Amino acid sequence: MSRSSLEQAVPPDTEILLDTSVILAYLNAREAVSSAATVVIDEFVRTGRNRATISAVSVAETVVRPFAAGAAAVALVEGFLLHFPNLTIMIVDYEVARQAGQLRALGGLKTPDGLVVATALSAGIPIVVANDARWASAITAAAPTVRLCHLDAHVPL
Repeated sequence: MSRSSLEQAVPPDTEILLDTSVILAYLNAREAVSSAATVVIDEFVRTGRNRATISAVSVAETVVRPFAAGAAAVALVEGFLLHFPNLTIMIVDYEVARQAGQLRALGGLKTPDGLVVATALSAGIPIVVANDARWASAITAAAPTVRLCHLDAHVPL
């Protein structure tokens, strides 16, 4: 796979939902998919090619290690989460929680993963960018209006 396959998987002007795995790969820059995460976040989202949303669940998962590391790490990550261009954080409300329960029942997603996918469903976002291969069958079964862009499928760039 290649950069062009990633560009095809995430068409311009299509809103995307970023899973925690993408944010963490971008922020630590040492994972096998970090290069693909960097293309998505810096070249697609930062530039406005694609607007992106993240779930409040991803915020909770993203700040765990920074809180353990100290105030400077927290400030860095919060700066990204709160001020990155073209990135919106969506709260988990009743509708999102209800859809997550349905995804768990029909697709077998764990609750945090279901909340992330349900965020996309609730907001009408057609593409979830993630790096969890287990999501593919669950999304196909329980969320057919959402398409998974699995970063690992586009590495190396």
